[in-house]
Amino acid sequence: MSSSRGMLGYVLAKLLHRLATLIFIMALIYVLMRLAPGTPFDQYLAMGKLTKEQYEYLLMKWGYKDNILVGLGKVIYGMFTLSLFKMNSPVWNQPILELVTTRLINTLGLIISAYLLGSMLGMLLGLYTARKHGTSSEAAILWGALVYRSLPVFWLGMIFLYFLSYIGGFFPFTATSEIRPSNIFHYVVDWFWHSILPLICLSKLAAVGYLFTIRNMIMDEMSNDYVTTLRAVGYSEHVILERYVMRHIMPPVITMMAIDIGFLFGGAVVTETVFNYPGMGRLIYDAIWSKDYPVVLAAFYIVALAVIISVTIAEIMYAYLDPRIRATR
Repeated sequence: MSSSRGMLGYVLAKLLHRLATLIFIMALIYVLMRLAPGTPFDQYLAMGKLTKEQYEYLLMKWGYKDNILVGLGKVIYGMFTLSLFKMNSPVWNQPILELVTTRLINTLGLIISAYLLGSMLGMLLGLYTARKHGTSSEAAILWGALVYRSLPVFWLGMIFLYFLSYIGGFFPFTATSEIRPSNIFHYVVDWFWHSILPLICLSKLAAVGYLFTIRNMIMDEMSNDYVTTLRAVGYSEHVILERYVMRHIMPPVITMMAIDIGFLFGGAVVTETVFNYPGMGRLIYDAIWSKDYPVVLAAFYIVALAVIISVTIAEIMYAYLDPRIRATR
């Protein structure tokens, strides 16, 4: 009973902390947007397409002249009532919910695919390099991974586009297809074919991280006394690795899996911009440059909420697997 109460208290404390974090993030984004000069209607006023009265009316309508405290109150209210998604975009003249939903589906497809590709490749290479410790193959993989990790995503994306798409013609130059798919199989194949280069660029964030993390944790675990005892008893290296070592390193890996979602969302902004991929990252980039406050706030709200939920779930799972975690917090 005491263990259940301790777990419940731990979960409630985490949820309250994450709620405060979400409010702080949204408030910070709103303040930063308000400090940035300009509005979406300035160019229309300069070109004479709006009168001064119409310009002032649009500023009042969309909240660009609100006091910062009043604006913060509206943002926090919109978080809990979801009214952030019930208005139209002043730039795209489209319902924000419709605009964000379409882009979110594209980004989730890209992120999930990149995560699965990168994590599986990184784990396999991590296991392989741990088993081949001290060999030339381990050194080659580690050096190659370090070089690959040092390449900026935007630079790597432009190199891929220039040599593999523009010069070689091996892959599509655009991230979206102009042909309407006839069935779901055609859609999946067509989407994967047009998204292969963004997938490769984005998956490197997870692949290299898992490679070094899994390898280092296995190497540390293999030097423990219980592994020496298992070897003395007669267990093979394969059994020791799969039945004992992997079980001990799984809690940190679970936490890492959730945290990586945040990195992938951050990397998606750059990747989608380079490849002109119609996802949340590209939407945030365009909305920031066009000073579209409602779209920026709605998009960041979804991204921040997804990252916070995933990290919270990982921490709760970690505390459930290891009671020492919740006992010290």
